[in-house]
Amino acid sequence: MTQPELTLYHFPGACSRVTVCALEMAGLDHKLELVDITKGAQNGDEYMAISPLGKVPLLIADGVPLAENIAILTYLAALRPDSGIFPRDAAPRLLADTMSGLSFCAGTVHVQIRGLANPQRLTTGEVEGVREKSKELAKKSFGYAERRLAERGWWAGEPTIADVYVDWTFSVARRNGIDADAHPMLAALPERLTDALPAYARLLAEEDRSRAALGL
Repeated sequence: MTQPELTLYHFPGACSRVTVCALEMAGLDHKLELVDITKGAQNGDEYMAISPLGKVPLLIADGVPLAENIAILTYLAALRPDSGIFPRDAAPRLLADTMSGLSFCAGTVHVQIRGLANPQRLTTGEVEGVREKSKELAKKSFGYAERRLAERGWWAGEPTIADVYVDWTFSVARRNGIDADAHPMLAALPERLTDALPAYARLLAEEDRSRAALGL
């Protein structure tokens, strides 16, 4: 199968870092385009024309936009089934476990850490109540993730893109008041992922280049 022409719109430090890592894991040729969300570029007419919700990541595959992180990750894994994005063993339970981790991050924890980091985006009223409730919910979620990693080592028993997504959510939470000392397995994920997935180290290097390009 001919590889599609791929362009990923991303911002360093956003959840699009998970997608950049998946592209690195897959070894797919791709182009990266920066969207400077610190300057509101995601809401500009040019970007909104291809990404109506103004979100990153956005993947353009042979000229056709594909939004939402889980959909993009699933697409990349289908292009390169042996990449390790999803478990190489195609057993239904392993695939379901990985999808469970991705859904947990995108559908549950992402909202909670948004409430920690940017509570003003979730209310038209006072923000401290949003932040406190988000912190309460995030502690519950990360407690569950900590126990799961302690029992299994990795989310699905082997390193996959689900662990990269969990790591991203916890990195945001750490910067916004969640105690890393109470979650040693989660706190250790960056080092473990660097050892287990060469693509993760390449992702971090790419984020450094992207920050420098944006002057961050």
